Amino acid sequence: MLRLVLRRVLAVVPALLGLALAAAVVAALAGPGWTQALGAVLGALPATLALVLPALALGTGLGALLGAMGGAGAVLGGVGPAMPGFLLAAVFAATLAKAPVLLGLAAIALPAAAQAATLAGRARAAAEDTVLLAARGRGMDGPALLWRLVLPLGLSAAMGGLRSAVAGTVTAAVAVESLFGRTGAGQLFIEAARAGDTGMAVAALAGLCGLAVLLGALGGALHGRIDPRVRMA
Repeated sequence: MLRLVLRRVLAVVPALLGLALAAAVVAALAGPGWTQALGAVLGALPATLALVLPALALGTGLGALLGAMGGAGAVLGGVGPAMPGFLLAAVFAATLAKAPVLLGLAAIALPAAAQAATLAGRARAAAEDTVLLAARGRGMDGPALLWRLVLPLGLSAAMGGLRSAVAGTVTAAVAVESLFGRTGAGQLFIEAARAGDTGMAVAALAGLCGLAVLLGALGGALHGRIDPRVRMA
């Protein structure tokens, strides 16, 4: 148990060092006003989190369900990477005069949904001749098999690979905030970059990276807890 805890702590160390380096870069570029820049970013991050977290949860859950069931999940897993969230948000904003923010939320959720569908499908295929076969031998089938084993397996696999999905989701959130007029760290980054305010732009980028690291760590923490094979061991 202690070894497992130590491994998880050590896995976070590179990310923490990266955030410390980013903070040092912010301080160097922003000069005396670096505290104001970081304060502005910290004030804007909750608005970005309010976009990213529901989209990440919805996309991961729906993608894992479709991937576990097959069919549409395989299509989503194949088509999703060809239509990144930021590109889909741009298409919605360009084709609709007053695109509702729900379309932006759907664009943000796409990266997580596509990856979750792919990973859930692979997890089901890998467990077909082991865990699922044993469950069927004990009489479990139909909805019980799906909700008690197949979907938790898919969700666990999706959580294990959440870091890359988080990166796509946060990138899409930056595009949605800019294109749909939403306030947040993403819009702050775009406005600072346009104005040539390097210190504020780097501070916003560091904040977005920190948000991605925290959400990725959350996925890693949930990975083992959701896996039904842990409970069956």
